[in-house]
Amino acid sequence: MGGCLTLDREESKARRRSEEIDKQLEELAKQERNVIKILLLGAGESGKSTLVKQMKIIHSDGFTKEELRSFRPTVMDNLLSSMKYVLTGMGLLRINLQSAKNKNHAYTVLASGSCFDKFFNILPGVAHALQALWQDRGVRLAVARGYDLFENMERIFNEKYIPSPTDVLRARVRTNGIIETHFKINEVIVSMFDVGGQRSQRRKWIYCFDDVKAVMFVVSLSGYDMTLVEDPNVNRLDESLNLFSQIVNNRFFREASFVLFLNKFDLFREKILYSGRHLRFYFPDYKGKYLEP
Repeated sequence: MGGCLTLDREESKARRRSEEIDKQLEELAKQERNVIKILLLGAGESGKSTLVKQMKIIHSDGFTKEELRSFRPTVMDNLLSSMKYVLTGMGLLRINLQSAKNKNHAYTVLASGSCFDKFFNILPGVAHALQALWQDRGVRLAVARGYDLFENMERIFNEKYIPSPTDVLRARVRTNGIIETHFKINEVIVSMFDVGGQRSQRRKWIYCFDDVKAVMFVVSLSGYDMTLVEDPNVNRLDESLNLFSQIVNNRFFREASFVLFLNKFDLFREKILYSGRHLRFYFPDYKGKYLEP
């Protein structure tokens, strides 16, 4: 009799455990149904990471103070690389510095690898050189329109500087590997995967293909007159078109929805209207009007 009671108790425990497991599996399945997995793809420097940051600000809690602080070195490096880009362009366009004294500042900037030391302390010589160059009429002429980074140098070089959400949005960070971001829209949880767009990073995409509900492919329109960092013989917009064709016809995405996101239209329009670099120069098949973006 005692053996039968023991057996009944064991069976009862087993049933309860089974019911608990079933409930957990049902809850997991319910959660899984409420999760949309989006793969964010595109060629390098198409603006994918900025899009993710915008989603985080709009649909999540934005950035914590610690996260904002972590972007400080990135903002400063962007500032330095932007000035290097301007100085290099001035050489190609034969635009001279107005002040001969600023030649030394230009050498300082071009020779510097960073705005800060290994302890993330600002290097005064580099900061002074950047500020002096931004006051030079030749640099202003080359830039034509003020870069926000340059116009905010005094704020950025303050020892207590913490990047604002706008600074973070504008900060250029090359994506290495896969960055996963989660946010909620109504009752749906969105898992967005941002993967590096450079050619060397694309082999990592295969690991994200499983159970993808949608693919958002980002194209930088303003890259129509630029070439790849990895291959100066390949036009960036051509690369995006070829890559999109490969992805949209990939068997892994037969069940996925596609969104084609044409990014950086403001820069594209400005180039077409004011730079003289018309689309027809890079895509001879284009038959549109000369000054119409």
